[in-house]
Amino acid sequence: MKSAGQQGLQEPATCKKHVDKARPLSERLRDKSAHIAVLGLGYAGLPMAIELGRAGFVVTGLDINDERVRLVNEGRSPVSDVSDADVANLIKTSQLSAVNKFDVLAEADCALICVPTPLAADHSPDLRFIEAAAESIAAHLHPDMLIVLQSTCAPGTTRRVLVPMLEASSKLRAGEDFFVAFAPERIDPGNRQYTVVNTPKLIGGVTPQCSELASLLFTSIVEHLVIVSSPEVAEMSKLVENTFRFINISFVNEMALLCDRMGISIWEVIEAASTKPFAFLPHHPGPGVGGHCIPVVPFYLEAAAHEYGMAARLIEAASSINEKMPQFVVAKLERLLAKRGKRLGEARVLLLGIAYKQNVNDIRESPALRVLELLTKREAHVAYYDPHVPSATCDGMVFRSLTSRDLNQEHYDCAVLLTPHSDVDYCSVARQVDLILDTRNYLTRMGGTEVVQL
Repeated sequence: MKSAGQQGLQEPATCKKHVDKARPLSERLRDKSAHIAVLGLGYAGLPMAIELGRAGFVVTGLDINDERVRLVNEGRSPVSDVSDADVANLIKTSQLSAVNKFDVLAEADCALICVPTPLAADHSPDLRFIEAAAESIAAHLHPDMLIVLQSTCAPGTTRRVLVPMLEASSKLRAGEDFFVAFAPERIDPGNRQYTVVNTPKLIGGVTPQCSELASLLFTSIVEHLVIVSSPEVAEMSKLVENTFRFINISFVNEMALLCDRMGISIWEVIEAASTKPFAFLPHHPGPGVGGHCIPVVPFYLEAAAHEYGMAARLIEAASSINEKMPQFVVAKLERLLAKRGKRLGEARVLLLGIAYKQNVNDIRESPALRVLELLTKREAHVAYYDPHVPSATCDGMVFRSLTSRDLNQEHYDCAVLLTPHSDVDYCSVARQVDLILDTRNYLTRMGGTEVVQL
């Protein structure tokens, strides 16, 4: 490896630079006169679009979500990792615009695919968004165009799915007439330390020239590039790095279940084990795993294993453990209430945090929703407070977050801390409850309120 201000749904801003399309793409990437299209303006796409705009490129964001397009064009951010000011500044200087019409791709020099890759009901990979993006690009494909897939996918997707779809509708050939690479997003929502800029960027081109052109694009915004030999290596690397975390979380979750039965603290165990200066990387238990990556990516790796006649037993076991954690949270809460002479079905329960992780508004695959569903089915009287998530749909029902004022007026038998946000006054919350089950080891003793760790 080598190191290396618009309103509504409008057309993209006209580039203020004079662009000579006859010049090679490599030159236009170097002087940042290339027009970049980013397909998908979510947690992966919008931060990338912002950094490219800051670097001097003119960027058009494409999204089928009309509300997201409207917000961006109004200078507002639809994701918590990007501030309104970041968007507004680029809209004002015409470095960024958003559209829901894909014909802008005919003028784009580079297209970055940053669309979701969810799972189907049977946990198999769902590539419909990648395929839709490929169809849109193929309809406007032109010579000397660079297409970079950043969405998580199974090894072989770039070469066996994306490239054939792009080539099918034209006489153009990947690596000769246009260029394709896989460069996975590594966004960690809420992480202020590692961003697009200082997180190393993996790049695997279909040909060496594809890798070179993708490198010219990303070197403008990323401090460290890592060029690998193929798209398959880059695709596999993304799956391995996320599945590593998935499996280790499942291990520590299973240890939490064991420690609970033994009557010892899993948190003290982890703290003690962490004193070893080598060969141990601490992971922490919780109510389950959430977000787009950790609960989803391992099943793309499992599908790849099945394709080659292998059973991914560790992934299967890890999934089984992690999926049990919401039930464990509810069962432990029931035990704690029983000790106080209270039935779960008659208890007033306050859930603290519905987002899947701290300080974000993303509820995708959030285990807190599963806890909410289980408590509701047990006929507990449940409310939730999350200043980042005003409303959430769970099991077909719409729940709305309490306000801070509500918290000071209502009393609850217990609270369950599922997602700790740094902007929540937990001391104020503690005055309204007698018991808090803390699934994240976030709280210490709080006056007369009993705090029990997971």
